[in-house]
Amino acid sequence: MILANWLAARYRVSVGFGREAPAGVFCIGAVLVLRDWLQQLKGLAWVMPLVYAAGLASWWIGDAAGWTSLEKVAVASVVAFTVSETVEAVVFTPVRRLSLTAGVLCSATVGNALDSYLFLRLAFGSEAFFLGQFLGKGEMIALGTVLTLFRRRLVPTYAYSR
Repeated sequence: MILANWLAARYRVSVGFGREAPAGVFCIGAVLVLRDWLQQLKGLAWVMPLVYAAGLASWWIGDAAGWTSLEKVAVASVVAFTVSETVEAVVFTPVRRLSLTAGVLCSATVGNALDSYLFLRLAFGSEAFFLGQFLGKGEMIALGTVLTLFRRRLVPTYAYSR
């Protein structure tokens, strides 16, 4: 999250289809998938405190480093991240029982929409980059979904029964 905030405050990147987004978009897209993977491996009670700790650490480190230009971005990131990851856990938990791959895809997509909207609204007061944010994170979610599908074929299901 710290890297994503720093990148978002300083750079824009092309995400394809003629769209741009704040540069932290790929980092957060990966985090949306990684949270699901960690929940599958360690359980919800283990992962959610990490989500909230990561959000607070991101804000605290930016503040301690004196990145005053990042304050609004950091606060927006903490709010968007914790809300979207909480909702993502609510979606992922029941869907993963049917299909881990579908759980990752569905929950990360819902998290993506919430995170993109809240972050842009709070950090920049606009949703002008919403489609770019959504597409950029969606690219990482697609990659994570494909990796989840292949991982499931390589590692037996019983290893992920939590």
